[in-house]
Amino acid sequence: MSAGNVTNSSKAGFLQRNWFTIGIAVLLVFILLKKDLSFSINMRAPAEQHREAPVQKAKKEKVQELMTEAQPTSEKSKPQLFDLSVFRAKGQSNRALDKLLQTDDATVQAYLKRFARVAVSESAKFGIPASIILANAALQSRAGQHPIAQKGNNHFALPCTPDWKGANQETDGTCLRTYENAWTSFRDHSYYLTTGRMAGLKKLADANYKTWAKALENAEFSNDGDYAAQLMQVIEKYELVKLDE
Repeated sequence: MSAGNVTNSSKAGFLQRNWFTIGIAVLLVFILLKKDLSFSINMRAPAEQHREAPVQKAKKEKVQELMTEAQPTSEKSKPQLFDLSVFRAKGQSNRALDKLLQTDDATVQAYLKRFARVAVSESAKFGIPASIILANAALQSRAGQHPIAQKGNNHFALPCTPDWKGANQETDGTCLRTYENAWTSFRDHSYYLTTGRMAGLKKLADANYKTWAKALENAEFSNDGDYAAQLMQVIEKYELVKLDE
């Protein structure tokens, strides 16, 4: 047998006897190499992540912003710091004075001038201050611009009562009187304030407009709780007290 054959035979015998140990050694080497490679990759990762973080953060914030804007207002998680309902309500007031002040001032002035003589005439006959009559008409009819005045000649929003035998119209679920002309409306207003449940106002024949304004509020002529102040503001703004002189 040659030396080469002996050597090969020896190697084969060595491998056969130690194959298990060799396999274990190879496996350990493989595991160590793989772990070292993973460690090397992880060592580089933080630096890369650090460089990408601002960009990724910006993208994430932008997506969240768009998602928030797409949600209905009621579903947004961000709390509202201010209640804007107060400001919305301010523009939706039902007070007679607020609606009158929204009317063009030239229109209001023309209305007051048109019916000043009628108010003075009614005052002389029924003892109601002309300033009260005219201010009441301006507030309730919105200086003649309200539909109840334009369509039904009702300048004081006088409602139907059990003793009312005249024509009427339904407005916002309320029965209101209608007249053939504006003068009839002013005359019926004088009767309305001096008869029936308001007959007691006749005792104020010599009283000034401030006393009458408070009396009309107490008699609940209007649903506005500050109606006296509204009447007085109109009278003073347009100097209607001059009509009482």
